Order: sequence, then structure tokens, then C-alpha cells
Amino acid sequence: MVDDKNLYTIIIPVFNISNSLVELADRIQAVMTSENHLFEIIFIDDGSTNPETLKTMKDIQKSGSINDVTIISFFKNFGQQAAILAGINNSKGNYLITMDGDLEHRPEDLPLLIKEQRDLNHDVVFANFKEKTHGAIKKFFSTIYTSIERRILNYPEGTKRSAFWIMKKEVGEQVVKFNSLNPSLSILIIKVTNKIGSVEISQGRRNEGESAYTVSKLIFLASSLFINNSGFILRSYLFFGLITAIILTSTIFFRGLNNLAAFWLFFIALPLILIGFAIIGEYLFRIIQNVEKQPLYLIREIIKKD
Repeated sequence: MVDDKNLYTIIIPVFNISNSLVELADRIQAVMTSENHLFEIIFIDDGSTNPETLKTMKDIQKSGSINDVTIISFFKNFGQQAAILAGINNSKGNYLITMDGDLEHRPEDLPLLIKEQRDLNHDVVFANFKEKTHGAIKKFFSTIYTSIERRILNYPEGTKRSAFWIMKKEVGEQVVKFNSLNPSLSILIIKVTNKIGSVEISQGRRNEGESAYTVSKLIFLASSLFINNSGFILRSYLFFGLITAIILTSTIFFRGLNNLAAFWLFFIALPLILIGFAIIGEYLFRIIQNVEKQPLYLIREIIKKD
């Protein structure tokens, strides 16, 4: 048994899930109590349209089996990352843990995360599935996204990100300072610290709901990754502009290049220019949203245990 005086805040964002929450809470209680860890649970109802979601959270809170349960209810769905940020901002623990509410992240793996962090004094430890049970198409796009992300962010060798992690409270306090549109918390964590570790775990069986990270979501995240964290797209258009200028200028001196110039203009330059307008529009849209300082989330109510 571990003699641990730390307080662990377990942040669980939830959207339209209810059936698995009671089992999740019971298993967290059993694991953390057996390890003698002090803990609190923060459920974030991310604008669920299923009334059973909030009701189940309240039932868990009223049952008394867990001493410290807080419920944060959003006005509407703001997404998993915003929900976790709300949990961080309302946490009391000196260590923060995030996990999904559908049982894919097994509470029995919590001691592995805690031990890895404590033994090596990492700022953050990610838990990664040994083998994912997702479909082939999603695995393919996920692999591509991870490869692009690793190149852009240049994060520590061997590090794999996930939505199941433990981090020191002081790291969380720095993460919430970023005023990012469509934030990816694990990316912000990598920007804050390089003292990052990871452990391998088995993927639990999802009891209900579907993964929020669909193929379309991964494509959106990849575009956000490029726009928010890299000048690659803008530099590429600079290179494209230089090539176009060289080809057009060359036709003045070399008449034989007219056909090449025509091909370049109509089949390469024009499509890229049209795509460029769309990219500029996306940049302007994000700039306007940042200037307006729209809140990342809106809390309807915070329900604390009596």
C-alpha cells in the first residue's frame, strides 16, 4: 500500500454517455482506495442531449461512495478539449488525470501512470494503447496525422500522445494560459514541457458511444495543426510564387518556354491560387475569432457535493 499524501484530480469529459459512468466511478474508487490515493472526480457534461447523462452524474454524487465529486455542466457541446480545460480550471489536486468516460481507459491502469510519474518525476505521463482496436481506415489516417504532428512539433523521441494522462498541476496552470482557438491540450503540453514519459496499457472495451476522433475530425485536426503551429503552408506559397515568377520571366528571354508557362499557369498556378483563397479565408476566419476572444466554453452550473 502506498502512503501518498497527494491529491489526484480525475477529470472525465462526458457527452451523451450514462450507462458506463457508474461502473467507471466504482472502479476508480476501488483502485484509488486500494492504493491509498486521495482523489476527487470532476465530471464535465459537455452539453449532452441525453438527460440520463447529467442524472447519472448526480446519482453518483449523491450515492456517497466517493467523497469528492464535482459536476460541471455546459450550455452546449464545446468539445473534449474545452471540457478538460474547464476541469483543470476547477481542480483542487496537485496532480491532474484525464480519462474518457466510456471505459476504453481502464481505471486499473491508474497506478501505472501514477507510479511512472512518481518514480521518474515526469511533468506529464501519457498512457498509450499497445494495440488499438479501431478500423483500418481510421488507423491509417491516425498514423498519418501522428507522423505529421511529430515532424511539426518535434516532440521528445518515443513520446506518444493520448487523451489518458497524468500531469503536475503547475503544468496545467501553464497550459490554460494559452489563448488558442481549437486547442489540443496534448500539443500545448508539449509546448510547455519536455519532461514527458509514457506507459503502455491495454485498450478497454467501450460500453457505449462512439469515438469523437472520426476520420473527418482527424482531417480537421491536421489542418488546425498546420495553421496553428506551422508556417509550412505560407512558406510553400512563397516558394510557389517564386517558381511562377521565374517561369513567366524566362518566357521573355526563351520563347520556347511559352508552352511550359501556359501549362504551369492553367494546370498548376490557377488551381493553387484558388486553393490559396480558401486557405487565406480560413486564416482570416481564425484571426477574427481570436480577436473577438470567444470563450472556449460556457458553464451552465457547477454542482458540488453537499
